[in-house]
Amino acid sequence: MIRRLYIDNFRCLSNFELELAETNILLGANGTGKTSVLGVLRRIQDFIVHGLTASDTFATRHVSIGREEALQRFEIDMSVDGANYRYSLAIEHDRIPGGALIDEETLFCDGRPLLECRFGESQLYHDDYEKGSDYPIGATRSVLSILSERPDIQKIFRFKKEVANCIFVRPFPPLFRSESRTEDEFIHRSMSNFVDWYRHATQENMGAVPRLFAELANVLPGFESINLVESGDARVLKVRYRTSGRPKDYRFGDLSDGQRALIALYSLVFLPNRRISLFIDEPDNYLALREIQPWAAAVTERCGESLEQLVVISHHPVMIDYLAGTVGKWFSRQQDGPVRVSDEPEKLVDGLTLSETITRGWHE
Repeated sequence: MIRRLYIDNFRCLSNFELELAETNILLGANGTGKTSVLGVLRRIQDFIVHGLTASDTFATRHVSIGREEALQRFEIDMSVDGANYRYSLAIEHDRIPGGALIDEETLFCDGRPLLECRFGESQLYHDDYEKGSDYPIGATRSVLSILSERPDIQKIFRFKKEVANCIFVRPFPPLFRSESRTEDEFIHRSMSNFVDWYRHATQENMGAVPRLFAELANVLPGFESINLVESGDARVLKVRYRTSGRPKDYRFGDLSDGQRALIALYSLVFLPNRRISLFIDEPDNYLALREIQPWAAAVTERCGESLEQLVVISHHPVMIDYLAGTVGKWFSRQQDGPVRVSDEPEKLVDGLTLSETITRGWHE
């Protein structure tokens, strides 16, 4: 679980620090850096898990406006199996035109080094913190992304696995496809490959499907089941509804955006066969009012069980009133000044809900 995030010189985030708990909702006006926070975490995952280069991951255009230096710094503090990890990364943007290079990459566990990489030279440490191999690695890719798993560096790979178990999405149902030709372990940010991911997830965790269907039946009147039907070299996701006692199958793409969003959001909660950390940007965009609170209740109840951590960005009054009072992180920014975050809104008004207070502008 991510306990702390530090970001410097990325978009509107300068010398920015955020502490996270098991369940969190990020709140604040547009332009206060909420989506940028998730963007940094997703980029770090791409960098150390998926093997993207520094230039592909950290674009020079994302350096903070008005900052003369071109060095970006990131830190993640994460608790894993009772151990405390700190991952640090510094990206330099002015050494090559239009590109980025790694200035520094380190990983510590309980204050002791597992990896130290500076200026293209890396030093690995075994699980007992004794020095291992050192070699020139270059300055374009994360050392973590190219290491082969070995028995003597399991702490490094436990950290990497925890980062891989983070899911970052901003559901956009108009892009959801109905057909699947592959089984995808990782879901795209827009969830456009939801059917490919669903196909993989149900194969990995078939025992979770009845619970998922039961939850969907509570929020989608007439819902009965989901099936992947063969169609040539693909499989088509079809949703069965029962009306007037008769079943009828609908292609996933023929459902409304809201229906597809609900199916996808509940699937994220109940299908993964491992403990995941879920980061969702505005999950409520396509949901009806009566649908938001049941999903919020379902996802928060799973925290500590199948969900390691939940971080939600929302402007919706239902989500705000349901979560913000206990797990809210309030982002604020004065014009082009630095982004700051607090565990409490700046002002509360007796007799008004938090969402009403925000609507009237009294939280600023």
